[in-house]
Amino acid sequence: MKHSYWSFFLLLLIAPMAQAQETGLNFLRIGANASASAMGDAQVATSRDAFSTYWNPAGLAAATANMAAVSHRIWIGDLRTYDAAARFRVGRNGGVGLAVTATDSGDLEARDLPGEPAGTFSAQFISLGVSYGRRFGPVRAGVTAKYLNERIFDTDATGYAFDAGLQLDVGQQFLALGAVIQNVGEMSELESVATELPSTLRVGAAVFPFRILAEEDGTRLLDVSMAAEVAHLLPGDLTRVHAGLGVTVMDMLIARVGYITNDTLRDFTFGLGLHYEALSFDYAYLPFEDGFGGPGHVLTLMYAW
Repeated sequence: MKHSYWSFFLLLLIAPMAQAQETGLNFLRIGANASASAMGDAQVATSRDAFSTYWNPAGLAAATANMAAVSHRIWIGDLRTYDAAARFRVGRNGGVGLAVTATDSGDLEARDLPGEPAGTFSAQFISLGVSYGRRFGPVRAGVTAKYLNERIFDTDATGYAFDAGLQLDVGQQFLALGAVIQNVGEMSELESVATELPSTLRVGAAVFPFRILAEEDGTRLLDVSMAAEVAHLLPGDLTRVHAGLGVTVMDMLIARVGYITNDTLRDFTFGLGLHYEALSFDYAYLPFEDGFGGPGHVLTLMYAW
């Protein structure tokens, strides 16, 4: 994949600034899996699978099985990010999560002046995370520790970050509440300036207003979920509202739609999910606003055992 030097700065500088984020390592704020992206990234109260390490580590204590998943994100300028995540049961009330996220720009043409390129360079960003979630009666709590690395040209920087979250189910799982603080840490200097982490506070709720279950085995013939949350980016003092609606039919097919406010890149999001026995496949379609190309796509495959 080849882009001009200026396309590189569009990806790493102009796009984040256009969203009023003004902070680096922007991939840490882009939804890691397709089901979340299709729901407008409204996940803090409902995440309870392998990707809880990304959204809210408290959800690791709510998952009902061990899981492994991979995800592929196609973003601005065909920039691609790859995610792998796993969740393992620890005792009756706990769960451990592992997650890896990697972004690679591919070969980029370097130019000091108009004309022939002076050569090529690349940029890579990596996050390695380990999480633990535990149930304390009706409350679940979890923490995540991350190792971060960014490399641009021939310079690189490393750092660390922590997440901490809570979840609570109310009224026989009719209402779910959640809160998490993400990406609190620091990076070493890249050249002469350290990248500021996108520390974010998320608070949200989800309701399940309508369910029809099969009398024999409890299969979800029809299940409606609605989620909403407020996310506040601390470095840029930016607040967004995320909302999503999901409809599950026959415990197999899921249709999703979401909406994000105060985001120059995205507003409406859409997606579909197909679950069959231990396998789940989810897809998210993300129309970008004019001037950003697109659309974006997120594909996720998950296996539970």
